Amino acid sequence: MKKTHLVLLLVIITNSCFSQERNCNCIDELNNVAEQIKYAKSYKDQISKVKEADFNKWKIKIEQEIENDSLIEFFCIGYLQKYISFINDRHNEIYFVPEKISSNIPTYPKPIDTLQIVNDKVSGKYYAGTNEILVKKENDSIWYGITLHSNSGEWTEGKIRLQIKKNVDGNFELFEYYQNGSLFYQNNVKIANGRIHSTFWNKQNKYFFNKNFQENFTYQAINSSFDYVGIKTLKRTTHLMKEAAAFYSNNLKKMTKENLIIDLRNNGGGSTKQAETLLNYLKHNEKIKNIYVLINFKTSSAGELTALKLKADKRTIIAGENSRGMLEYGYGNKAYSSETDCSAFKIVLSTKQNNRKLSKYEYVGIIPDYYLNNKSDWVDQIVSLDSK
Repeated sequence: MKKTHLVLLLVIITNSCFSQERNCNCIDELNNVAEQIKYAKSYKDQISKVKEADFNKWKIKIEQEIENDSLIEFFCIGYLQKYISFINDRHNEIYFVPEKISSNIPTYPKPIDTLQIVNDKVSGKYYAGTNEILVKKENDSIWYGITLHSNSGEWTEGKIRLQIKKNVDGNFELFEYYQNGSLFYQNNVKIANGRIHSTFWNKQNKYFFNKNFQENFTYQAINSSFDYVGIKTLKRTTHLMKEAAAFYSNNLKKMTKENLIIDLRNNGGGSTKQAETLLNYLKHNEKIKNIYVLINFKTSSAGELTALKLKADKRTIIAGENSRGMLEYGYGNKAYSSETDCSAFKIVLSTKQNNRKLSKYEYVGIIPDYYLNNKSDWVDQIVSLDSK
């Protein structure tokens, strides 16, 4: 009998603890993140004993924003991401992929009127692949991106994809739900020429800034004066290193034209060692007069480091748009990995500093020598640029 009572007591205690854990709010999650962020290499470099007072003031500001957001149940993780963005290290990440998207995404509570659109540079219809949203002005500082159409059954009409906020300094920040239901925060977002930059969302429904590679490595002779190399990934797996070696063995000798385009769009990184064969070859190839390196907002980490290594060659011109800005820090052999206490948001923190001199690129990205627009194919723009 005593054994039965003991088992029941343990069940009650366990359920009570679990209930308390699940009833915690976004401020509780913020407090937990504030403790865990101290394990990041970048926290120790930038905050510890130097900017702790400023970081604490920033935390108080985030707490106030959390308390004032009526949709905080859905946007909490975005504020946690905003909190850690005070530290100049994009390798520090907090994320969550919901099993059921529709129940984790807010629904716009008012009627959706696509005929009455405010005439400003933000509002209007935007597209990203098969998705169409209406960016609607809510007040002087907030816009919502509301789903109008999607091929996904999870993204039904009225589901909110974006929350755009205008800060007191006039800059925009963005809380964006990705297709898989994950929420991500960006600061200093530029909205111009019909596009919300550093996203796919644009009013023209054109994606010349994007590149969907069919193969990991691509070589093409474009015309009599241009060669093209596309590098989808720099991951350093045994298979990919062998594939890269075979690719360069078969194609480097073909690169004899005056101009070479190296396409690093959407390259999320890995290791610059995978590109060493190409880099060494270019140093000794005097036939190539111009090297054009294409980057976009999804070029990151080792993809950016490779672009900078190429930039060290005086023949190189970086073209496209700002890269992602994940350069100064990294995960080394192993990242710090954990979860928040309540909602089990994933936390991944940097453990290694690559180079302090790279801090100017963090969050900002590599600024291209020549910006390309979204009106035509980027490779065609480079070819026509050379002919002028």
